[in-house]
Amino acid sequence: MRNLKLVHSVCVVGLDDIAGTQCVTVDCDTGTVYCVTSDRITGLDPKTQQVLHSVSLIENAYVSMDGTGQIVGIQYLPDQMSVCIATAQGDVILWNTTNNELECVGSVDSGLCSMCWSPDQEVVVLATGQATLIMMTRDFEPVTEVPIYSDEFGEAQFVTVGWGKKETQFHGSEGKQAATKKQERAGPALPWDNRRPRVSWRGDGQYFVVSSVRPDTGTRELRVWSRECVLQSTSENVNGLEQALFWKPSGSLIASTQRKPNKHDVVFFEKNGLRHGEFTLPFEKDEVKVVELMWNTESTILAVWCEELPPANNKQEEFHPRSYVQLWVVNNYHWYLKQSLQFGADGTENLVAMTWDPEHANCLHTVTAEGRYTQYTWSWFTDCSHGQEDDANVAVIDGATVLMTPFRTMVVPPPMSAYSLQLPCAVNQVVFAPPPHSNYLAVVLVDGQVAVYTFEKDSVEMDETVRLCAAGGIGFKAVCTLPRLEMFYSIIFEDTSISAAKFPLWAYHLTWVSNQCIVFTMLDTKGSRCILCQAELRNAEGQSGKLVVINTSDVEGSVFGICVNPRSGHVAVQLTDGTVLRYDPDSNIMLPWELLDGRELVFPQPCVSMQGCDIGGQEVVLGLTQRFRFYVNDVEVASNCTSFAVHDEFLLLTTHAHTCRCISLSTKVKDLPNLSDGKAHPFDESIRRVERGSRIVTVVPNDTKLVLQMPRGNLEVIHPRALVLSAVRKLLDCLEYKQAFTLMRRHRINMNLIYDHNPQVFLKNVETFVRQIEEVNHINLFLTDLQEEDVTVTMYTAAYCRDQPADNSEDKTKKVDSVCDMVRQALEKQDTGRYILSILTAYVKKSIPELDIALQRVKALKAQPQTNMVSAEEALKYLLFLVDVNELYDVALGTYDFELVLMVAEKSQKDPKEYLPFLNNLRKLETNYQRFTIDKYLKRYDRALEHISKCGPEHFSECLILIRDHLLYPKALKLYAMHSQEYKDISVAYGQYLTDKKQHEEAGLIYSKAGEHELALNAFEQAGNWRQVFIMSSRLGYGDERIGIIARRLVGSLKGKRRHLEAACVSEQYAQDVEEAIVVLIEGCQWEEALRMMYKYKRTDFIESDFKTALLENCDMQMSNLESDRKQFEQYKTRLVVVREDKERQRLDLIEGIGNYNEADADLFSDTSSATGETGMSSKLSQRSTAYSKSSGRSSRNRKKSERKKWSLKEGSPYEDIALLETLSKTITQIDQLKDDVSPLLKMLVLFNYETQAADLQKRYESFLQFIQKSLPVIWDNSNDHIGAAKPSMGPDSTVNSIVMARQHGERATPDVQIEPSLGIPPSLSKDKSWKLSTLEI
Repeated sequence: MRNLKLVHSVCVVGLDDIAGTQCVTVDCDTGTVYCVTSDRITGLDPKTQQVLHSVSLIENAYVSMDGTGQIVGIQYLPDQMSVCIATAQGDVILWNTTNNELECVGSVDSGLCSMCWSPDQEVVVLATGQATLIMMTRDFEPVTEVPIYSDEFGEAQFVTVGWGKKETQFHGSEGKQAATKKQERAGPALPWDNRRPRVSWRGDGQYFVVSSVRPDTGTRELRVWSRECVLQSTSENVNGLEQALFWKPSGSLIASTQRKPNKHDVVFFEKNGLRHGEFTLPFEKDEVKVVELMWNTESTILAVWCEELPPANNKQEEFHPRSYVQLWVVNNYHWYLKQSLQFGADGTENLVAMTWDPEHANCLHTVTAEGRYTQYTWSWFTDCSHGQEDDANVAVIDGATVLMTPFRTMVVPPPMSAYSLQLPCAVNQVVFAPPPHSNYLAVVLVDGQVAVYTFEKDSVEMDETVRLCAAGGIGFKAVCTLPRLEMFYSIIFEDTSISAAKFPLWAYHLTWVSNQCIVFTMLDTKGSRCILCQAELRNAEGQSGKLVVINTSDVEGSVFGICVNPRSGHVAVQLTDGTVLRYDPDSNIMLPWELLDGRELVFPQPCVSMQGCDIGGQEVVLGLTQRFRFYVNDVEVASNCTSFAVHDEFLLLTTHAHTCRCISLSTKVKDLPNLSDGKAHPFDESIRRVERGSRIVTVVPNDTKLVLQMPRGNLEVIHPRALVLSAVRKLLDCLEYKQAFTLMRRHRINMNLIYDHNPQVFLKNVETFVRQIEEVNHINLFLTDLQEEDVTVTMYTAAYCRDQPADNSEDKTKKVDSVCDMVRQALEKQDTGRYILSILTAYVKKSIPELDIALQRVKALKAQPQTNMVSAEEALKYLLFLVDVNELYDVALGTYDFELVLMVAEKSQKDPKEYLPFLNNLRKLETNYQRFTIDKYLKRYDRALEHISKCGPEHFSECLILIRDHLLYPKALKLYAMHSQEYKDISVAYGQYLTDKKQHEEAGLIYSKAGEHELALNAFEQAGNWRQVFIMSSRLGYGDERIGIIARRLVGSLKGKRRHLEAACVSEQYAQDVEEAIVVLIEGCQWEEALRMMYKYKRTDFIESDFKTALLENCDMQMSNLESDRKQFEQYKTRLVVVREDKERQRLDLIEGIGNYNEADADLFSDTSSATGETGMSSKLSQRSTAYSKSSGRSSRNRKKSERKKWSLKEGSPYEDIALLETLSKTITQIDQLKDDVSPLLKMLVLFNYETQAADLQKRYESFLQFIQKSLPVIWDNSNDHIGAAKPSMGPDSTVNSIVMARQHGERATPDVQIEPSLGIPPSLSKDKSWKLSTLEI
């Protein structure tokens, strides 16, 4: 639905050297245009409007001196920097543009009719006057010569296999009469046909086609030849085939024209010579002849050059024909006439030469008979309205028709439309008015008039120029607002001294800037100066008005584009060098567009599409170049942007990555991301995959619709999530719950957003919510969708930018319960009977479902039925839909209400033979035992214990079994008196259980409370609680000898647990063995306590025999350990740096696409993945989720153990860096804790005059600590940031929200390895220096 918009034109007038041009060619490197007339060749520079070269053909006798020489072909050869020219006399001339020399490189005596070079310029084909084809190389060496005409079809002749007769074959829609229809015989060529052969190459240079007139029949036909000049095929007989010929550069279609009795068609042929479609030219019978057909280099535009034929009754001696150039494009199998150029009828302004630019696809060069050169450059543009409350109209030009579609009310795929505007002549441009009348439009016609259409909602009569299509109405009623033709306006100048160069499309860049003001650009009469004109709409009496030019401004350069900011009304004018100017229509002043930092705005490259808007509170100009670079002011935002549009709150882009991106307009310009890097950005609120080649047509203001057009032409309407969420937020802020709910339901937005958007406001307006929603099913949908998570920080974090739940929200764990309770209360206030199903849903949906209360409500409904309420049976069916029938049966049974149980059981699939005997047996039991049996059946063992405890001593054995089987010891002890036998039996069983679980301390306490002191003593002894052991011994009345035996056992046990102080205390006080106590203290390095006990008991002999020796041995051991630990620490630190460098290099290689993805290194690349970069992701996730599901059954301890096995210190292992980090962290912690051992050791060494050893130990230890302190920044650098981040898991424990969060933050989940967050933080070193001795620092 795009139109061609003229963005730049160049006009050169008054050049006699190019008057009467016959052929034209372009040097794509310099832009020089070479024109050849009957007597000379001229090189023209359109930029400077100067003639660069000119050489006469008469002086060298290449053409006749009378000026009747004819040129049959011209081609610029960039490799040779020469122009190749072929004359009708038979000469092939090469003009070297560097030295201005002419050289005849070949001559044909019979003359030449045509010359055509291959696209790669390696081969040239010449058609001679003897009806032969000569093929030559680029060095003009002959390759072959073959006759044009042949009776053979060619190598691709169709093969008849002889299956059936023509009468029995299927003929499609033509019917059986096609079998008897005789093939129409082609007539001779038309009188105005010059009967010369035409040659055209296919884009790849492998084939060329020749259109020629057979000498025997006089008919024109096509022949396709290979690059080796071998005939491939001959076209079918086509009556009225004309001389125009062009092979589509990128395709298999050959274009020509055919004159039929009542119409004039452009027809297409395939390579095999068969017809393949056509379209009709908008001319009357015998009105024009087609001179040339030309495709542009991209094969997107077909230019048709027509020339007016003299009327049949013309008796004038001289006829001045008009020339027409029409630009046609095809989309969705429909041909649109997008631009029409009409050249004058004065005999001198008719078109004589035309060609497309070989480099710029949409640039057309034309030369008139008078010698006026004009260059036109078009770009693709979607003409749509830009108001906030308009109908989102889009206009499509199709000749003299403008196809209109209001996308706010309907979506009509092209080539259809809601309605069309029928104009008297062809349309070249459509311009929409600015707000508030943004539905109004001005249509620029080929004759220079401007038709203005307005919209009036109260208008009843349909304008005669408006034709309602089937999509725009039902029967006789229109379903959309139709425009009304206000008036035709003619452009006039208030200042008569001003005049413009009146060439086709002389007024372009028409832009409607205010209610009555339109600006446009034009060139002066010499074509050397660009003028910006400000015109005013003035209505006149009658049917025509005046578009009066009231102000003009000279522009230093050429205008490339004009746009208006629909909000501020400011006009931006872009020049061809990218400079942007700000034009003020009120003062008619044009100044540079200044940015906030004072710089003048200059686009790095000229932008063919422009639009003004506000981003981040700053007025900006958006620009999109022809090479898909998108700029906001001079900041490049994307290098692969194909289209863009501005919504109320978002900037929308489509990219070559087949995505649609939405960027909030509240983003600061400096923060705009570079979207070319493929990453997800915090300001990029929505990334959506779209079909390949999709482009934006329009976005409906104040709505969520985004209309895209596919390459083949069909439309697709999408609702980007960012636009939907924005609309939902607005509706929720306005308390429009009904509209918000409908929108969320349509687009599958999580219903939790209704509450999470603003919890306090929702809770205050629950009754409003219920009144608006009204439908029971909709309320049920809302309740069943409730979850404990806050979707504003999980699923829709980009739309809310909340890092944590809002301060005014309730506790996360109480969200579902509070909402269910509030909604239920509001429903009960409204109408309990009507909303009984929603009330039941509120009970069921709570975090702990209140199914028993729900069943009681159903039972009450059955007891008191009402006519206007849901029946109890229907309510129970609905409850069974929400809850599993077996679960509901168990809940009913748990109420001990057998009537309720039967009611549920009847609706279940249970066999009555099974549950009726069971219920009957229960009825016979005593109440407490009955409830015990039910609770035990339902596995509610706590309640079962309460009931069995009330059944008396005869059921205590059964109670004890229940306690042992289900570990109900603490509960059971509370149900029995402390001094009862039952309490004692339960305590003994509990103590035995704790003993089996190795919880000896608790077992001893339980035994002690029950009075089982012997068992308590054994339990405390196994627990190592020596104080309780001797307390129990005292309570049991043990003698000193037995106590001594127990004490010696305890000493050995405590020594094994490295509790040397306690072992020495027991040995001294209870075993009465002082020597053993001293030895134990020395073994445990308790130097001061051992020394105290030696002097207390006067056993100083141990000082020389044991104490000093152990002191020195411990000092040597500490120094040796410090040395080995430091060596290992340095080795691991160095290795860690190397490993990180290797992995960073691998990460960069992966980004650049030269590395291989390794599953084990997934955590290293988490910050390189993006929301759109899913390459290889799905297969990896499936493999890893399978692996995770296999290991999910492991216990937490075993899982951690298996993970640590992966953290191998072996060089090259996947998680070597994590293993090194963990080892270094443990080493640092151990060395820091060594202060408690080093400090007392240093004191004893000094005390016994070992200052040298003490100083050496202190120095080494302090040096190690300082080295560790300096190493912390190296070990814990920025590369550890990803370790502390929470990693979402894949597999059975994952949720959709957790996966969405991971993808939004650009992370890859790594479920197979869970790294402790503490590894990402360096261990804290104690700053206490009291362990040092200052006497040793001298």
